[in-house]
Amino acid sequence: MSKLKLPLIALGLFLTLSIVLYISITQKNHQALKQKITQIEKQIALDLPLLDLSNELLKHSGNKDAVNSYIAKLNAYINSSRLKVVAITPTNELTLPLKADEFSHSLNSSSGPVAVVFSLKKIYLDTKSITLHLLLLLISVLMSLWGKYVFTKHFNVQRIGTYETQIVEVLPLVLIIDLNNKTLSNSFNTDQKTCLANKPLCFYLALVEYCTNNDDVALSHNKDVPEELLELANKYFYRLVELGHTVRKRPNFNNSLEKTLSEIRAALDEVLSECPEEKELYYPPKAYGEGSRSRLHSYGLVNIKKGNIEIRGK
Repeated sequence: MSKLKLPLIALGLFLTLSIVLYISITQKNHQALKQKITQIEKQIALDLPLLDLSNELLKHSGNKDAVNSYIAKLNAYINSSRLKVVAITPTNELTLPLKADEFSHSLNSSSGPVAVVFSLKKIYLDTKSITLHLLLLLISVLMSLWGKYVFTKHFNVQRIGTYETQIVEVLPLVLIIDLNNKTLSNSFNTDQKTCLANKPLCFYLALVEYCTNNDDVALSHNKDVPEELLELANKYFYRLVELGHTVRKRPNFNNSLEKTLSEIRAALDEVLSECPEEKELYYPPKAYGEGSRSRLHSYGLVNIKKGNIEIRGK
């Protein structure tokens, strides 16, 4: 959230709340004023027979001093700085036009219609109004700060969630093959290690490298192991010799191929027991349908490029 947005949001909230407050107070004051004027008119209507007003028909001039005294007492009773009664006079004697802050209502009496002139002062700002507006400004600022806090917290949670998702995507499972101790493990659980004999270990390493370098290769049980694959297996066997793991004669990787593959699968079953969905990447496929002697079956690792294998001690 930019630095300019927070003041703008606070200003928008303040203006909105001020408009709502103004409309509410205006309607309430208008209703209260209307009720007050009605009460004053009722009181004047009751007192009209006692007022000595002029009467043109009877050629009576009336007693203006008595009427003015009554108006003064009435205004004292009203006790309002905004609303006052200015004049009570027969309608035909009403002086027009009235002032900007004056208005008149007509009352009926036995001697004819009587005009009551009121004076209403408009007060735009008072102490109560200023206090309410300051309170609204404070509320607007606090609401803006709270909104910024909620937005920032939500944004940070989303960013952390996205970052964690990216971490998971960038760091997939890694099959770890350690030649130093002839074990297999995975990056999700490095403490779970499975040992593998020399022949299946060397053959699997060779199979991984061979299938990585040869796309869509078909390795059939009905055919001899390719020379390139045998050379890679021998290379890894000699590396085991260098590491001091064996002094035995180099094994024949062409013999007992299915047994070698079975030992590899068994080791992978243990290492990937908690991640069975990853077997497809690392698992030499088993023959189905026509059996292990099917010419259509291949024990090649067709998906190995999608996997991730770390070879230690290579």
